[in-house]
Amino acid sequence: MNLNVVPFNRAQIYLLFYKPRHDDPFQNKLVAYFDAPFCHVEMAFPEKYGQEPWEKKIWGSSIYQDECIFFKPKTYQRDGYVSCAIEVTTAQYHKIKSFCRQQMIDKVPFSKLSMYAAFLPFQIFNPEGTFCSKHVTTALQVGNVDLVATINPNLTTPSKLYKIITSQSSILQVVPSKMSPGNVIPCCLNLVKDIIQKQQQQQIKDSRQFSQGVACFSV
Repeated sequence: MNLNVVPFNRAQIYLLFYKPRHDDPFQNKLVAYFDAPFCHVEMAFPEKYGQEPWEKKIWGSSIYQDECIFFKPKTYQRDGYVSCAIEVTTAQYHKIKSFCRQQMIDKVPFSKLSMYAAFLPFQIFNPEGTFCSKHVTTALQVGNVDLVATINPNLTTPSKLYKIITSQSSILQVVPSKMSPGNVIPCCLNLVKDIIQKQQQQQIKDSRQFSQGVACFSV
């Protein structure tokens, strides 16, 4: 696991990929069968409200079968998620987040036809509606994220998106909700606190350097 300091003008977005369990609906297993190992993906926006690493509010966005795009607080307590964090600028972060919120307001519907068409080798039509990995990929492209700039959202399955993201500069992470005081052993807790402290120190340093640069420029 790579643990990088995030500068004050940068942000992280989590991509959470879900592997179906034995008691999952048949469609989840079918999607994973044709393109293993994942059947679903969601995009999450962490908003920190405390000093501890688990003190975050997570806004999730994706879509489920026969529903519309959602954008709402989530905990991601369910087992089976694999989380990847991608680093973006704060401007990209807010642009992507606004897109997801607007998709929810517009009540963009799920399309089973569009989902199954993603497994074809090329696009033969452009059905209305969306599915989870199409929504997430489109949101990243709206935010001009280079990792997905050249791929077709209509032909992107959850597993394909995972392979593209993890083959480039992504950071593997645990799901934030799992990092509660009761679930973190003392040695790991100290390590995480040390990482957070170093992040805060680096952010203060970056902020001071930025302020000095502005002052020099204004002279």
